[in-house]
Amino acid sequence: MRIANLKNTKNKKNYLAFVDFDNNYFLIEKISKQLEIELDSDFLDAKKLKWLEPNCLETFQKIFSQKKKLNISPEDKANWRLCAPIEFPKKIIAVGRNYMDHVDEGKKIWKKRGVEIKLPKFPSAFAKYSSSITGPNDNIKLPLGLTTLDYEIELAIVIGSNANNVEEKEALNFVAGYMICNDLSIRKIQLEEMQTQIGISLAKNFPTFAPMGPWLTTKSLVENPQNLSLKLTVDGEIRQNANTQDMIFSIPKLISYWSQTGLETGDIIITGTPSGVAIARENPEKYYLKRNQTIICEIEGLGSIINKVN
Repeated sequence: MRIANLKNTKNKKNYLAFVDFDNNYFLIEKISKQLEIELDSDFLDAKKLKWLEPNCLETFQKIFSQKKKLNISPEDKANWRLCAPIEFPKKIIAVGRNYMDHVDEGKKIWKKRGVEIKLPKFPSAFAKYSSSITGPNDNIKLPLGLTTLDYEIELAIVIGSNANNVEEKEALNFVAGYMICNDLSIRKIQLEEMQTQIGISLAKNFPTFAPMGPWLTTKSLVENPQNLSLKLTVDGEIRQNANTQDMIFSIPKLISYWSQTGLETGDIIITGTPSGVAIARENPEKYYLKRNQTIICEIEGLGSIINKVN
């Protein structure tokens, strides 16, 4: 299934909707009523995250399979804004240096500053805040006076049930589904923060610095999350082009390792980015994002998110 979080442009309320393969929207609440299936109100509340739990997704799957019985028209997209699937997670764990080619380009950056970067021995990460999340088609706000805005396409894992100290072989059982994230940052601030040896915080967490979506694709539709192509373009120019099979630490490893924190339903793990970021290029100033540029992030089987810088 593909499940979207939609906001009605008139009453400003959020609704969950099925998304078919023509990208049409069908409100789950409306379909369930026509099928005379009574749903817990919490199942239909996009903000409460209960809809991500296995028993709820199983119920949604049954409703979705019966949708064909109904003569129901898709929603008029003019009445809806597509929001990030999970707008208020308790945790966003952002894994760094998880693609070998990205590690290699990072070595070149830090070598100029006299720092040696080694291959990571464990999946280190920093925190993204929920206040940085924005929708899959929303504008990215470039903070006033800052210019070194960089992009990073990433596969996002959405946790469907509480996970504590889980083994790698069991890790995927705790996944609700997957989506796309563009992990944006102000590189000048990031470099300054990293030199303090405390960590990255402000650079990655300005408002709108985590576009996500376009919807949740449940794990039942993703045969092998470790073999998905990723592509990011800026105004049509390909900047990043890779595959999740190039990860240093696998998806089960990431979930297992970070389950030590006590993962909860709705938590998000973004899994690192491949090479091609602006800061690692010969003339980074040329490649940093500018106002009015359009960034498209695509991941095989998950759709695309399209955001413009303003």
